[in-house]
Amino acid sequence: MPDKYQKKLQLSWRLQVCIFMSAFAILISRRPDALFNAQFWAEDGKYWYADAYNLGIMHSLVLPKSGYFQTISRLVGAVVQFFPVVWAPFIFNLTAIVIKILPVNLIASVRFSQLIPSLNIRLFLALLYLALPNSYEIHGNITNVHWYLGLLACMVVLATPSNLLVWQAFDITVILLSAFSGPFSLLLVPIAAVFWWLRRRRWSFILLLGLSAGAVVQGIAVLLTGHSNRYHTTLGATPELFTKILASQVFLGALLGQKGSKLISSVPGYNIIAILVAVAGIAAFVYCLVKASLELKLFITFAAGVFCVSLLSPVVSETVPQWSILWRSGTGIRYWFIPMLSFVIILTWLLNAKQPRQVRLAAKIALVTMVAGIIVDWRYPAFADLDFKNYSRQFVEAHKGTKVTIPINPPGWSMELIKH
Repeated sequence: MPDKYQKKLQLSWRLQVCIFMSAFAILISRRPDALFNAQFWAEDGKYWYADAYNLGIMHSLVLPKSGYFQTISRLVGAVVQFFPVVWAPFIFNLTAIVIKILPVNLIASVRFSQLIPSLNIRLFLALLYLALPNSYEIHGNITNVHWYLGLLACMVVLATPSNLLVWQAFDITVILLSAFSGPFSLLLVPIAAVFWWLRRRRWSFILLLGLSAGAVVQGIAVLLTGHSNRYHTTLGATPELFTKILASQVFLGALLGQKGSKLISSVPGYNIIAILVAVAGIAAFVYCLVKASLELKLFITFAAGVFCVSLLSPVVSETVPQWSILWRSGTGIRYWFIPMLSFVIILTWLLNAKQPRQVRLAAKIALVTMVAGIIVDWRYPAFADLDFKNYSRQFVEAHKGTKVTIPINPPGWSMELIKH
């Protein structure tokens, strides 16, 4: 390997380490208790940890949940069985944070330099991703980490292939983990197929095969389980609610955050505001779909697919029609993460000097407005302190065969462990 290339490679990896550590510090600042007072969140304890402990590692790994396989969650639940129970939430949360950072390192790498030549712009996008408002629900927990894996898998598909073994191993690992950890492979297969057909890259075809294998397995799981462990309340879908969901959760949620969107949605005549915001956002999407590069077109198409599927099969209420509360701020936050991110990316793309002056001005105003959303939504709410350390001590001291119930977040949830 030439000395000049080797030196450039070393500098690149040093930069990647620096970016990773900076991103880690940013995410910790948003909710320090995720690591400094780590506690289980919902399914993290109730299913991923408890199933691996009570049923055994191998049995738990092949159990679907919510209609599909969630391998990454099951794997983490299996790995932490080799550590003291008091460490388990910390390992869960740390793993989730690391996975959340990976898209930052990927977009900052040279693999996105052909698509976005400016490193400063790529770092700007990475910062917006880390600071994205209206996103607390999917931060620092394994239960929702497959949303980040879905994003990461899409980025891997669209990135420039690398000849380095470490990047190739990274790509395959991401594709397989994502494909077998959620339903995203069902949306990504057509995206990857189109990209391979138009670019004709051998590596793109390999990634397509990995996604296809996951899509087949997840599709079979959905058919066999019939969503047996999901809610079955009606959607209650109407054009008015669609407009309010799109405006409140995606466009205003990305710009003003959860708190700002909630404030705007409470003003008289909000239906008119929602229509105007939705029309403006859709116009930006359509404009990008016509004018942008193939990679960006495919990414926003993926995001639109995520949004549509989320509306067709949401899980937010056991008692009332889903859409009737889905538009309200703070509801179903996981569903809006990728659509919000795509909207922010579109706004950044609209700043390009090639765009009409009026379009650039509108994008600048929107992104400046986003500063307010970032500020008001920066600090994620801390989890209720349910004294997990004390309960974990009680579990350790319990006699064999004793059923121990441990309260976990959100309050009202618990996990049951049978001591063995």
